[in-house]
Amino acid sequence: MIALGPFRSLLLPALAVLSLAGAGARAEPPVLTLDDAVRLARARQPAIEAQQGQAAAAHGRQEQALARLLPFLDGSVAYAPTTPNFAVTPAQQRVLLANSGSAQVLDAAGAPVTVNCRTPGMGNCTPIPAPPNSWALQSYWTMQLGLNWTVWDWGRSIDGYRGARDLAAAADAGVAVSERDVVLNVQLAFFAAVTADEQVAVAEDAVKTYRAHTAQTRGLHDAGLRTGIDVATAESAEAAVAITLARARAARDAARAQLDVALGVDAWPGWTLRAPAATFELQPSDDARADAPLDALAESAAARRPEVVQLRLTESGLGAARAATRGSYLPQLTLSLGPSWAGTGLSSLTPNWSVVIGLGYPTGGMSPWLVHGQTREADGNLIGARAQQRATLEAIRAETVTARAALIAARDELRFARTLAEAAARQRGLADGRYQTGIGNVIELYDALLTDVNARFQLVQARLDLASARARLQHALGDRP
Repeated sequence: MIALGPFRSLLLPALAVLSLAGAGARAEPPVLTLDDAVRLARARQPAIEAQQGQAAAAHGRQEQALARLLPFLDGSVAYAPTTPNFAVTPAQQRVLLANSGSAQVLDAAGAPVTVNCRTPGMGNCTPIPAPPNSWALQSYWTMQLGLNWTVWDWGRSIDGYRGARDLAAAADAGVAVSERDVVLNVQLAFFAAVTADEQVAVAEDAVKTYRAHTAQTRGLHDAGLRTGIDVATAESAEAAVAITLARARAARDAARAQLDVALGVDAWPGWTLRAPAATFELQPSDDARADAPLDALAESAAARRPEVVQLRLTESGLGAARAATRGSYLPQLTLSLGPSWAGTGLSSLTPNWSVVIGLGYPTGGMSPWLVHGQTREADGNLIGARAQQRATLEAIRAETVTARAALIAARDELRFARTLAEAAARQRGLADGRYQTGIGNVIELYDALLTDVNARFQLVQARLDLASARARLQHALGDRP
């Protein structure tokens, strides 16, 4: 152990300061950037997870459809103890009685011998009596191993696989659609939360300004330089801006809750939101897209949006499924081959080999009404997919038109809002100076203060509108998030 000695009185306060500094550093809220928010939403958002589950299920159905194209193994081992009694059908009994009998003959030594004969009732040939029934179980084993393959089924298997393959690819495109929608929601919620923080800051600054003016007005009133109406006006203005602050804080809480939902988190962990400054400012690409021909933007959106890819693959998959259903009207060609064994003991099984080529319907047969109904269902699904594709193309064009118009409006809004804020700031400074020198009155002063606060709020809102409009247009045009 090290002795501190005379340095103890110096080291302990220093260690305490360092400890408090470390605790303060640990208490700093975590920073959340827009990129971090997008990554978090992609990892936690249940909408993406649900779509990924649907895609996994679609790929499972694709594997099942592929299995129908390939041979499959069939095998069994059975132990079936049974009694040795032989039960014959009437036809078998007729054949056995007509072609099986016994007769007594003399051998070369003159001894009587029982022999089989084929025509009972002819000469000494008499029918063979049935053996007595026995209830004693005797061992009997059967073993079979086979390879079965549907050689041709008029497209049911191959078209079924093609349909499942295209539908699985459509489900993958659906994951991309879900991710893009989630990213857009995160961007809008993130921008709204950042803006809500800025509006709270504007409102808090306004409260401080109004509070200082109220105190100053009271002092001037006590000195006999201002009237009571000035004090009342200042107090009412301070109360009004306090209400604005309360509403801004409530709006901030609501914006954070919306961001929680967009991110897929349960509660706000106290993040400090940080967005690039250029996000809320006009960019060269904004002017380029705002001034671009609308038809060119709409064509670009239709060519790049994953929703269109998803619906085209869905249409292709449903068309293949329809073709597979129509093939059910005709029989299928099958091939089965493999060895088999049977006998009363495992050591004495009798082997056999068989090959079967068959032409027939699957187990359960073919019902024309059932196949016709399934075909009509497939036709209806295909018609619905084609109509949905046309509706989606129209919706994409409408979204592009709306987003472009919003970007144009936001661009002009930001320019005018910045001019308004600068003019309002000058007006506030002039009105404050006139009031301090006794030239201006309280109405002029608080009109200028209110105009300045509203202008700052409008500038914050204009920045939000620009960032949101840009994000919506990027989503409409199919930009990669």
